Amino acid sequence: MATRFWLTSSAAPYTPATKRGIWTDATATTTGLLGRQPAGTSATAAVAETSATTTNVLQGRWVSTPARAAGTLSGTVSWITGRLQSNAAAAMVVRAHIYVTVGDSDTVRGTLLANYTGATVFPTTAAGGGTTGTAITSVAIQAGDRVVVEFGYQATNAVATSYTGTLYYGSVGVTDLVSGNTQVAANPGWLEFSTGDGLFSAPTSEIVDKFATGIGSRFVYWGGTFWNSTWQRAAVAANDQYPGLMATDVGYELANSTHHFEVVNLPTGGTNTNFSGIVLGPADNGTFIRTKYTMATGNLTFENCVSYFDATPTTLAYDPVAHRWWRFREAAGTLYWETSPNAASWTVRRSVTTPQWLKFGTLRTNFEGYADTGTTAAPGEIDNVNTAPTTIPKVWTGSAWAQKPVKVWSGTGWVSKPVRAWSGTAWF
Repeated sequence: MATRFWLTSSAAPYTPATKRGIWTDATATTTGLLGRQPAGTSATAAVAETSATTTNVLQGRWVSTPARAAGTLSGTVSWITGRLQSNAAAAMVVRAHIYVTVGDSDTVRGTLLANYTGATVFPTTAAGGGTTGTAITSVAIQAGDRVVVEFGYQATNAVATSYTGTLYYGSVGVTDLVSGNTQVAANPGWLEFSTGDGLFSAPTSEIVDKFATGIGSRFVYWGGTFWNSTWQRAAVAANDQYPGLMATDVGYELANSTHHFEVVNLPTGGTNTNFSGIVLGPADNGTFIRTKYTMATGNLTFENCVSYFDATPTTLAYDPVAHRWWRFREAAGTLYWETSPNAASWTVRRSVTTPQWLKFGTLRTNFEGYADTGTTAAPGEIDNVNTAPTTIPKVWTGSAWAQKPVKVWSGTGWVSKPVRAWSGTAWF
C-alpha cells in the first residue's frame, strides 16, 4: 500500500540539527510538517543564487510524524511540488535528499534517496513537477523514527546573475497537485512511497472489536451508548444528543483497505430516526462517507458528504437480512459502499472515484444514532467490527432464547455437551 505525505506549512514536529544533503548553500531555514494530510496556508520557499558554476541550493526541510510501528520502507518514491525559476537562463532542476532519523535525534537511521538531481528544468510560470517511481534504498525503521525530506534545486547556469528558485508548499485544496498544473497555491504538493503499509498509519481493517467483554479501549462512547452484556454488542441509542461510538485513534487510512461491521439491530421508535456508520477525517469539517438508515423512509442511503451534505446519494429500501453487514472498501482508486447478509458475499451499492481525503492517514470511524423526537424505544446494535461473526446457536424455551446442550459420541454412548463459542478472549 502506498504511503502519501503532503508538504504542509504546519510547524515541523522536530527539526534535526544537521542538514544531510550535499548543498553548496544550506542556509535556508524553512521547515515544515511532512503530514499525512494537507495542512496550513499556501507558502513559498524562495532562495536566490549568484554562482557562476553549478550550485546546489537548499530551499527547505519537511519532517514526518513519528512512525507508529517498525517495518521497512522500500520500493520507490514519487512527488509533485509547485516549482518556479525567475528566468529560463537559471537552468534549475530539482534536488532532493531523503533520510530517516532515529526517533527525535540527529542520528541517521538510513538514507532513502541520496542527493537526487532531476533532469526537467523548472518552468518560468509556476507549475507542478516532480518524479515518478524513483527507486529508493530500503531502510528498516523503528517506531518513533521520522522521515526527513530536504528539497532544493541545482542551478546549472554559468553566470553570476542572481536568479531565484521558488518552491510552493502548504494549502488544503481538495485536489492534489499534478504535473503541469498551475494551481500551485491551491492544490497541495505531496510525496509518496510505494510501500510503508502500517508504518505511519494503520489500515481501517485493523480496527477489530467483537465487544466480547465490553466496549474496549479502541472506542470512546457517549450519549447513552452502552454494552449489551447479554448479546455482547455495542448498543447505540438514538436521540437528539447524537449518542455514538467513536474510535479513539485517528491514525487510520482506508486506501487499499476495508472497513466492515455487523448491524444487528436498528433503532426503533421516534420520527426521522437514523443510524450511521462513518469514516471521516480527524477534524469535524463535514467531509465523510456514510451508510445511513432513516426510519422515516425505511431506506439505506450511501453518502459521500461535503459540508455534511450529499446532493446525489444512492438509496435503497432497507432489508434487515440482506443488509445486515455494511462495508466501505477502497481499491485501485475507487471507493465502494457494500452490503452483505453474512460477511462472505458482498454487493456493491455505490462506487465513486476515491476522494483525495481518503488517502489521508488520519481517519477515524464513528457509529452514531439520532432521533429528532427524543430517545427511541430501542437502540441500534453494532457487532463484529472488521471481524467474522461468532455464531451461538440458541433455541426458544417458550419465554426466552437459551443455549441448549447437544449430543456427542463419548466412545461408548451419546452424552449431552453444551454448545460453546469463542468470545475473542475465551470459550463460553
